[in-house]
Amino acid sequence: MPSTGDGRRRGQAGHRRAAEPTAPHAWNEYLSSAAVILAGVLVVIGFGFVAARGLSSNQDAPERPLDPPAPALGDVRLPSPGLIPLVSATPSPSGSPTPSTSPSDSPTPSRDVVRVALGDVPEKVDLSKDGQTDWVHWGLGGTFALERDKGGNFRILEGAPTAPRFQHGLSPETFSWTGGDPVATTDGTKTGIRTCGKGNGFTLTAPAGTTPRLLKLYVGSVSARGKLTARLTTGDSTGSTVLDNRGGTLRTAVITVAYQAPKSGQLRLTWVTDTAYGKGCAGVALEAATLS
Repeated sequence: MPSTGDGRRRGQAGHRRAAEPTAPHAWNEYLSSAAVILAGVLVVIGFGFVAARGLSSNQDAPERPLDPPAPALGDVRLPSPGLIPLVSATPSPSGSPTPSTSPSDSPTPSRDVVRVALGDVPEKVDLSKDGQTDWVHWGLGGTFALERDKGGNFRILEGAPTAPRFQHGLSPETFSWTGGDPVATTDGTKTGIRTCGKGNGFTLTAPAGTTPRLLKLYVGSVSARGKLTARLTTGDSTGSTVLDNRGGTLRTAVITVAYQAPKSGQLRLTWVTDTAYGKGCAGVALEAATLS
């Protein structure tokens, strides 16, 4: 009996010892399979992470500019390579561009211009200074005498007389000149010419063009209303003024005509008796004219 028990125990122990060598081999198989599966899972997860990062970076990245920003020097940015900056006009001290034409250039008028003004005569008139282009004085040497600028080239011309005329010495002002012809110089004269009766008077002409000009006419009236009319032959523009004097003594005035034309032409003036108030020699008078 005891021997049978021992044999059984020895048989069971031997069976356990025979089974023990197979356990490590089974665990190795299990661990190898798990490692392979785990490695595959990690590879899949890693690939998915990398792909997700790539897509996210492409969506969030800003658009790349076509040209890289130019380097900066202080606050002044340099132009990118290959670009040539445009040259701007040199600024004037005020900051505005320098004009292409000089300030003295005057634009050519598109039409003729005539302006007439009536004013008082100075006590002394130096015709040589007043008429830098030409000047004329009437009456020093007689009724039909005419003294003019020797270098004026006859720019101021009187028309043919159409009525009786008379010399007078009634002017309250004096007229002087130098460089005249036929009288070279005079310190001062009060002479002039006059006419009588309504509708009678004087006509004059002067050159016109694109250069602005001033013509001054020194006139008077006795017991009459004189009317001056100025007209340019280059258009329809006209100007006029009147000098009214109901008294019997000579009243004088200077009529200034400012004019300009779009082309070469003439300024034509008429100075006539518009109304005669007295029964005697009522009419207009003419002393001098200047052009500048």
